[in-house]
Amino acid sequence: MTLETLTPADLARELKYVDAGGELRLSAVASLLREAMLRWGLSPRRSVLKHARDQLAATELPTEQVADVLDRLVHMGECAEVTIGHERYVAPAERRWIRVGGGDAVLLGPVLPPPETPLVPGLPGGHLAQRVRLESEDGIELESRGVRQVSVAEWLQPLGFERHATRRQGGPIRLDQFDLVAFWDQLSQAVSKEGLTLGPDAELRVVAGEPGMFFGGLRAPAPEGRWTDSPPEGIWCGYRRGHGEGRWLPALISVDEGRRRALDLFDDDEWRWALLGRSFALGPREVAQRTESEYRVTWPLPAQLRAAMDIVGVPTGAWRWQVAEDAPDPLALVM
Repeated sequence: MTLETLTPADLARELKYVDAGGELRLSAVASLLREAMLRWGLSPRRSVLKHARDQLAATELPTEQVADVLDRLVHMGECAEVTIGHERYVAPAERRWIRVGGGDAVLLGPVLPPPETPLVPGLPGGHLAQRVRLESEDGIELESRGVRQVSVAEWLQPLGFERHATRRQGGPIRLDQFDLVAFWDQLSQAVSKEGLTLGPDAELRVVAGEPGMFFGGLRAPAPEGRWTDSPPEGIWCGYRRGHGEGRWLPALISVDEGRRRALDLFDDDEWRWALLGRSFALGPREVAQRTESEYRVTWPLPAQLRAAMDIVGVPTGAWRWQVAEDAPDPLALVM
């Protein structure tokens, strides 16, 4: 018998943790996280992360992206995050499947593919969803196992901005009468009533350029794309410099006769919903472009909408997804 010695790099390739270029496959990280959640059920978040990190560390692969992948699985509905005592846990979500066009379906929650129905091969390593080629009898078999079929429209409820609106309201709101325009109005009123006056030395970056053009980066050395540090009159989505190197705080920035005020937002996700809400309320709308095989957006999506696009499409680059011609359109359900 001949024993073969594998290097950590060889082992990573054998386990398909890396692509042909040796780069970590985020889909492999997602599989490691699912493995732990499927086996353990409700588990401390730190334990699930440790399992995936230990497997990657054994092959000398980086582990920095593991937490981000778990967050994306939470947004996709693969699992839910809850706090018990003072510790964060992840819990398996309801088992569901969604038709995503082209004869494919995506499995969500602790679901194993039907027998002899492997995951769709050849997908880029950046995809996370469990995508299978599903025949009609496979759907029946899933239903018999208690895996419920849902539409993308059903998956999207409740919309993510409603959580931010409820928190800001401090109590329940009529979600059936509350849309993105109402969300922007809520924020606009808050900046007028609660906004902090900014001094002349306050450093700002504000998105004031036209939708559809190059977006640019917040942390670029100088404003680029749609960003400016000298916003005109109005209420804008921006960031203000915080304490500490490279720290920027998401905020609404109001400019009225040269006086500037800021309303700090909860997080980047509320900021992204605010940007979309502003485009609905004041125009022009943010721009999404779809062809028969590709979907492209031109602004940073809120976490829920990015997760929806990761379900119906396969990521092929920054803000781009490969989609089937008959794939559902999550953004059309919102926009």
